[in-house]
Amino acid sequence: MISDDFPKSEFEFHERFSTEEDCREYLFQVRWPKGFICPHCGYTQCWRRSNRDELICAARACGKETSLRAGTVLHNSRKPLKQWLMAMFHMTNNKQAISAFLLQRLMGFGSINTAIRWLRELRRAMASVVENHRLRGEVEADEANIAGKKEGGKRGKGAHPVRMLVMVERLETGCGRARIQYIRGYAHAQIQGFIDQVVEKGSVLHTDGERAYRSLDLMGYIPDSRVITHTRGKDKGKTKKLDEGKKSVLVHLPRVHRVISLVKRVILGAYQGRYSERHVQSYLDEYCFRFNRRNDKRPLALFQRLAPAIFDQKAVPYWKSSGRPYNKKPADGQPYFVRDQRKVDRINAWRALAKDGI
Repeated sequence: MISDDFPKSEFEFHERFSTEEDCREYLFQVRWPKGFICPHCGYTQCWRRSNRDELICAARACGKETSLRAGTVLHNSRKPLKQWLMAMFHMTNNKQAISAFLLQRLMGFGSINTAIRWLRELRRAMASVVENHRLRGEVEADEANIAGKKEGGKRGKGAHPVRMLVMVERLETGCGRARIQYIRGYAHAQIQGFIDQVVEKGSVLHTDGERAYRSLDLMGYIPDSRVITHTRGKDKGKTKKLDEGKKSVLVHLPRVHRVISLVKRVILGAYQGRYSERHVQSYLDEYCFRFNRRNDKRPLALFQRLAPAIFDQKAVPYWKSSGRPYNKKPADGQPYFVRDQRKVDRINAWRALAKDGI
């Protein structure tokens, strides 16, 4: 629930959450807005330990202890709640995005791994908010290569392995909400599946008429592919002159192309064009979370929307948040995480030498 009685600036934010108890009281109201509910028995009363995050269920039959952080994004975190709120403030009030190196300097972390883990968890909470909304009305859709990673080479849709599908609601005053999906290569089934997932049936889809969009009418949508092909001669003046009879194609998708250019600027600016494909979807979800609420005039609306989302997400181990595969039945002498095979071979060789006493 977004409140109008909330700090409007960074100075007021520091005054509001100046102590750990103030942060604890705010997060308690966010997690249990209608009062405490025991996760074990459902009882609605508890005992609160002074200056601590633990709570004890007041039911005699239960009496179990829980924590404000238990089972959430904050699970097992030893950092103060004030630092978590400050990280959320910096992440939501940066117009573009914030890198792990910048967050490390702002928060004073001793290791870059802490900043990386925090950003991954907060982006996971943002993704849960973005997934709750479906696009409707008139929607523009197009694909584009993600900035960075590769320069030069051949051009075209199949030249870049990392691509994104961008869909934006078309409004009279500009852009509405946006949804972006990472796609590997040019998979028609993946494009159609994402459209069916995020766009309501009966909506008008404005596309460029590619093969992936030719069966939209069978899926329950109204396709509108307005591709204008015309011939430009030598007397067109300002544009680059073309040979007589050469055709140029103009696709009228202004809003989705605007969003594509903004996403590329964020990746090139905040991340310097460097990203991991296993985490690129979280970057796109973070951008949609910020873009869809760009016109909200309520004080710190992004922060107030992110705060309850961190309690909706379940706690996950580090290997899962990092995107690593997990080997449930490791072989003898092999680590639990499936790593680079050369590293696994070196570890096994070292263990064999240590067993032989060398």
